[in-house]
Amino acid sequence: MLVKPHDFLRRAFTEGFAVGAFNSSNLEATQAIIAAAEETRSPVIVQTSEGAIDYAGLKILSALIRAAAEEASIPVILHLDHGKSLERVKACIEAGYTSVMIDASTKEFSENIELTRSAVEYAHDRGVWVEGELGAILGKEGAVGLHGSRTPDALLTDPKQALEFVEKTGIDALAVSVGTIHGAFTGQEYIRFELLEEIEKTLPETPLVVHGASGISDAHIKQAAGMHVCKINVDTDLRRAFDAALRAQVASASKDMIDPRVILSAAREAMQEAVQHKIELFGSSGAL
Repeated sequence: MLVKPHDFLRRAFTEGFAVGAFNSSNLEATQAIIAAAEETRSPVIVQTSEGAIDYAGLKILSALIRAAAEEASIPVILHLDHGKSLERVKACIEAGYTSVMIDASTKEFSENIELTRSAVEYAHDRGVWVEGELGAILGKEGAVGLHGSRTPDALLTDPKQALEFVEKTGIDALAVSVGTIHGAFTGQEYIRFELLEEIEKTLPETPLVVHGASGISDAHIKQAAGMHVCKINVDTDLRRAFDAALRAQVASASKDMIDPRVILSAAREAMQEAVQHKIELFGSSGAL
């Protein structure tokens, strides 16, 4: 069923688990994510980036995910990941998204507050949950020029600024920069728990969001999910599972195999397995 995130993310916050947010841009990814959530009896967030929307079209992609959600036996939240403009946020809400992220983290602090507050006002009038971001998360969706680098201290979330940001914007959840990177850079990424703990103390009632969880060790993921992190984003690890299985299927198939349903099925299954593993780490398995 398609649901709003309010009850589920608040429950995750109070009970010490995280809801997985997994990116989709097509049918197979959507099916894999929802099937994994059904198998583990967990709520799940299917999210789309601006790139995915541009690739598939907002009307088509949102209709596909909403239809799959309505057929599902578990709660599915449809979320906009890294919306860069108020116009995009509005379009997604009108398309039936139940949760949105407005990401003005690369702008000046005052501009970030202003744009985020505008998005909150529009979304809350329509009962939609809003995630904002403070601090820059490196990689594809964030500070691209520093892609793959260790996050400089200047780009990490400042706890004192975070308090002002939350108070002035009215966001429901805050995406924090605590050392993760968009993409998979195993060995370079880690969560700075001392900073995460300081942010928690400063914002004791605010659900936190961790982006760039691909490449983070399982131990760090489990530790973060047991804190005030109520939403964890995963994309690259799912792509890698999909890609590896697809390449293996194509390499092993006979030359007369031209059915895309057969070719893509192994990739879908591999992605489902990857999602199920993350859900177990996040602690939401069996929450329903």
